[in-house]
Amino acid sequence: MLEMRVTGLGLDAGSKTPVVYLRQVDGEARLSILVGAMEALSISLMLNGEQLPRPLTHDLLLICLKALGARLGGVEICGMHDGLYLAALNLRMADKAIRLDCRPSDAVALALRAQAPIFVKSSLLLPRGTAAAEAASPGAPLSQRPDAASDMARQAEARRKADTLTGMLLRGRELPHADPDVERRYRELLRVLEPVTSHKM
Repeated sequence: MLEMRVTGLGLDAGSKTPVVYLRQVDGEARLSILVGAMEALSISLMLNGEQLPRPLTHDLLLICLKALGARLGGVEICGMHDGLYLAALNLRMADKAIRLDCRPSDAVALALRAQAPIFVKSSLLLPRGTAAAEAASPGAPLSQRPDAASDMARQAEARRKADTLTGMLLRGRELPHADPDVERRYRELLRVLEPVTSHKM
């Protein structure tokens, strides 16, 4: 097993499915894993340091583990079956070790939240210099560039504010457009509704 880190989140050109990119901590081997849209959002929020007022599913699981006196010691992407990667959670509870089967996307999302190591079976890694390894490279890390999942979160908040403004208009209230600061805020709101990245889901 080799330790990996998440270097980015992108989109598979063929299937239009979100992809998590992993790279060896002390080397150049890489791996890309297809994930669902909700898991991509969960991973993206952590990579971008976003805080939500209420816990998502992965947050809730870690809260439950802590309440039960357990912690996530690490995660493993340990095999492949029928074209799907297999993963496991390694839990520590007092003097007992527990290993649980899980999806790789959930393993990555939990490891990022718990700041736990991510290990990958060496036979699954893509050696540097191969065409597959180059295809698995996302370029700049996600934390330095917005992605589709971050766009979704920004747009949801912008739409909520836009709905509020629409409600004001429907009730016959005037918008305070005479205030330059408020007008600038409305213009910024409209810009948020437009995607800012080429990495779409």
